[in-house]
Amino acid sequence: MARERGKTWFFLPGGHVEPGEPVESALIRELTEELGAASRIVGFAGVVEHGYRDRGTAHHEVDLIFDTELDGTPVSQEDHLEFDWLPIDQIDRTDLRPAAVKTVIARGTQSFSHGWKADE
Repeated sequence: MARERGKTWFFLPGGHVEPGEPVESALIRELTEELGAASRIVGFAGVVEHGYRDRGTAHHEVDLIFDTELDGTPVSQEDHLEFDWLPIDQIDRTDLRPAAVKTVIARGTQSFSHGWKADE
């Protein structure tokens, strides 16, 4: 799991797709950049669409969630982020955002889609 330093909640590591970059390549690149370790995609878990506010600005995201395997131990390559393993039996007690990601993880690689309405 990833967490911005000083925050109490977690999110999955990943990032933005560059123009012309396939999403799978973007994920592998982002994991290498953020964690300093090689990884590979082993399955597609689902899609979570959500909205949130950060520092007064509204955001709308569509997250594609993949099951990956990581080589080695994750070591943050970003000054503002920290990473750690979260045992699966602790996920229900963890503030993981967006919350629908917990459902995706629980289902494994069975495809899952969670739509979002602006009033949620």
